[in-house]
Amino acid sequence: MKLFIGNLSFDTTELQLADLLSEAGSIIEFHRPQNFDTGKPRAFAFVTMDSREAGEKAIELLDGKSIDGRELKANEAEDRRSPGGSSDRAKYVPDNDPKQRPADDRPIGKDGKRVRYKGI
Repeated sequence: MKLFIGNLSFDTTELQLADLLSEAGSIIEFHRPQNFDTGKPRAFAFVTMDSREAGEKAIELLDGKSIDGRELKANEAEDRRSPGGSSDRAKYVPDNDPKQRPADDRPIGKDGKRVRYKGI
């Protein structure tokens, strides 16, 4: 069972969480993403337990528990990928239907044409 553990302090280590979760069962996988800019760990982690029973026990142990001054939130992780593999935000908009295309809100330049945004 895959768990989402949220509201973690930046000071909470993987070892601290592993010690707490060892009471519930065996950990198969532990993933705590890091911020790309700062390199600090993010305030959440994903933990895969060896069984559903172990996962449910881990949720009972961690949900609402205070660690490093933060009250943890623990629940079963949800698969956020939509069926078909594409994001809900990236929807197809036909070119021939102006009602469905987003409004072109770019400013108009001195030459009377829309200003082009340069890519980074």
